[in-house]
Amino acid sequence: MVETENALITICITHYEDTDFILNTLYCLKKLTKNNYKVIIRDNNSKIHSYRKLKLGIRNHRNVHLYRVENFNLKGSFAHGPALNDLVSRIDTPYGVILDGDSTFLIKNWDDILISKIDNKVKVIGTEAIGNEPKDFPSIVAVLFETETFKKMNIDFRARDILKNEDVAYEMPIKYKAAGFQGRNINVKNTRVFKEGPFKDVICAEYYLETYKNIFASHFGRGSTSGAHKY
Repeated sequence: MVETENALITICITHYEDTDFILNTLYCLKKLTKNNYKVIIRDNNSKIHSYRKLKLGIRNHRNVHLYRVENFNLKGSFAHGPALNDLVSRIDTPYGVILDGDSTFLIKNWDDILISKIDNKVKVIGTEAIGNEPKDFPSIVAVLFETETFKKMNIDFRARDILKNEDVAYEMPIKYKAAGFQGRNINVKNTRVFKEGPFKDVICAEYYLETYKNIFASHFGRGSTSGAHKY
């Protein structure tokens, strides 16, 4: 079992009614992560049975910390941003990761592979944005960053005006680029079009990194139907 005091990476996840996805992610992380890591999960006032199911599900993960924020009535992006601000403030390891509740890495040693891409210019690597979002910097569906540089950016993850593309983490690329840093993408392939990957029969996003043939990460919230259909 991984001990958190020796962790190289802190993985931050917001939980809101996506318990089964997160339990799957924890299983994947346990099987596929090379370095010592810890996971911090914030429950954004989910229904109590969802929270209890997750609490029960993590009982064998000694490197996972779950906490609950009650009386939290914001929804959607306006709930996700404050949750991320809280989560990333708790990172005390050389590298940090943000994962959406319904996303996960799917290739062995994903962490070593991503860390090897960090250098003097590239300080963030993660999933490519889709839709009308700018493509020159990773989105925060699944992203790894160097903590020291990240902390200096003083990023506020809260959404402002979604109609103006000021959604969750819109400050992140602005501040990194202003400081002279770059991000690197894991390229997205939406299964509405791409039918050669493992989730070809499900509407979701698959992510592929450069010359790696196998799928690197997935996100079932991208292009999928909401609610139970995502499962």
